[in-house]
Amino acid sequence: MTRQRLYAPGPVPVPPEVLAALAQPVVHHRSPAFRDLMQRVRDRLATVFEVPGDDVVVVTGSGTAAFEAALLASVGPGEEVLCLRSGRFGEKWADMSRRFGLNVTELAADYGTEYDQPALRSALQNAPGVAAVIVVHSETSTGMLHDVAAVARTVRETAPRALVIVDAVSSLAAAELRPRAWDLDVVVSGSQKGVMVPPGLGFAWLSERAWHRVGPRAPTYYLDLRRERDRQRDGQTGSTPATSLIAALDVSLGMILTEGLGERWQRKERLNAALLAAGEAAGLRRFAQRPSPATAALATPDGVDASALVAALRDAGVYIGGGQGDLKERIIRPSLLGYADEHDLMTLAAALESAAAEVGLGTRPGAAAAAAAESWVGSSPG
Repeated sequence: MTRQRLYAPGPVPVPPEVLAALAQPVVHHRSPAFRDLMQRVRDRLATVFEVPGDDVVVVTGSGTAAFEAALLASVGPGEEVLCLRSGRFGEKWADMSRRFGLNVTELAADYGTEYDQPALRSALQNAPGVAAVIVVHSETSTGMLHDVAAVARTVRETAPRALVIVDAVSSLAAAELRPRAWDLDVVVSGSQKGVMVPPGLGFAWLSERAWHRVGPRAPTYYLDLRRERDRQRDGQTGSTPATSLIAALDVSLGMILTEGLGERWQRKERLNAALLAAGEAAGLRRFAQRPSPATAALATPDGVDASALVAALRDAGVYIGGGQGDLKERIIRPSLLGYADEHDLMTLAAALESAAAEVGLGTRPGAAAAAAAESWVGSSPG
């Protein structure tokens, strides 16, 4: 029997302590016990967001639900938004904005590349009334970590009234993220990525500037962030929450904070760099100009279908992310974003090497594992 292993950029493997929390008796959401739990989770979540003391609203739903809530809260009907697009998720937020009747302008970058700051400045100058700029921090579909700090600086210099709305779904607790220091306005994430909880929770932080834009009543009921913020400040929620997931989140956040955010950012970066090195040794090439710790996007050589490599790994019991859309036949996306360490790195490197050889790449036996080990040891902080 082949053991199944999950090495995808979401959902991710979950620590046993988190799974154990899910198995505990369900707490009533209007009880004092849940109120204490919710208040502790809010405090821990704000620390992981690097905004201690601020409100981070928890939404029962995916990161997409949290993004929808934040968009509806901070941008009014008919207002103009500039969507930065370089992958499937940037495209998704542009589509969502259109669905809500917003006036959408897009600035595109080639998949796996950074946004051109002069082009961004020009786009903002040509849209003087823009209400918000939407950018993905970690574009999971391409493995690219975008420089949102640079984007925010350009926005502040060129269109200071515009809000900077950031999708941090796969970067929270995995890559350096500093909403206050970078002068961001909205940061959204979800539970099934770097915070190592099963899917089902979304998180949204708004700056004071963004909260001032929030009207007394958003054009939604369930996803009304102002209503939720007021309720959650008392340890309650506007509607029935996913109580067991919140209990699991409490455990996972405690584990992350015990490790230390800076240490965790560094460890995730080292794991991903070593995984990229393994992929290159197996005959692939790194796809993203600035790799995100959330996933190692690796392109196959001409004539090798990336989906065949994904299938070969799946047949061996290893589940990774494949390419999406136009990239389906071009890249693979293995990941050590979740509950993973250097031993998972070596397992995944060996599996990748074996599958690469199976689809016709001339991989020298042991080369990928050796490259992963060399990168991991060579990047040791001590």
